[in-house]
Amino acid sequence: MRDVQQIILDHYVHFSTERVVFVDVNHQRMYVLSKNQILQDFQISTSKYGEGEVANSNKTPLGLHFVAKKIGENADMNTIFKSRSNTGKQAIPNDKRYEDKDLITTRIMWLEGGEERNSLGSASSLRRYIYIHGTPDEALLGKPASHGCVRMKNIDVFALYEFVDEGTPVIIWKDGYLIPDVIADLPDVSPKLSIKEQRKTEKRMKKEARGSTKL
Repeated sequence: MRDVQQIILDHYVHFSTERVVFVDVNHQRMYVLSKNQILQDFQISTSKYGEGEVANSNKTPLGLHFVAKKIGENADMNTIFKSRSNTGKQAIPNDKRYEDKDLITTRIMWLEGGEERNSLGSASSLRRYIYIHGTPDEALLGKPASHGCVRMKNIDVFALYEFVDEGTPVIIWKDGYLIPDVIADLPDVSPKLSIKEQRKTEKRMKKEARGSTKL
């Protein structure tokens, strides 16, 4: 693979003065950069089904993305999330009970595409629910094993969450990938809850409110 910093200068130079997250699919590593200097790198896992932007393919989309929504503030380490909601339960890393269940743990960074091929219609990474997130399958990191998202070790995703902001560029790169077709500005990233999710949230809030009145 070519040098990460050189790839950014060649294809994403307008982000070279910012904080950037670079996902190297070839070597299953993530690099965190500021002003095009590598600050940290992590072992990660992208999709075991390969790469692509097709809806329901479980493939990891390539190219420029942005952090659209950060989820999980103040959640305990290894907390399990379902439909982006804190379940109050915790997974044990590498425990056989959680193996290959594609659980989402600790923190979520929900991505939206920054190129036409990964931001429009059903190909939108936001609509495909593509996240950077923690996983209990930490032993599988370093090789493709996810169902489309970018998996990280729980302590690592906890640290990354503190570093990035909503709007931080995330480049998912694979050698031989098409020349980037970059959208100049951050797309409209306003994740909305589905009607079902809204009802569940309202029901949970009412339940919590009833509980607080008993105190």
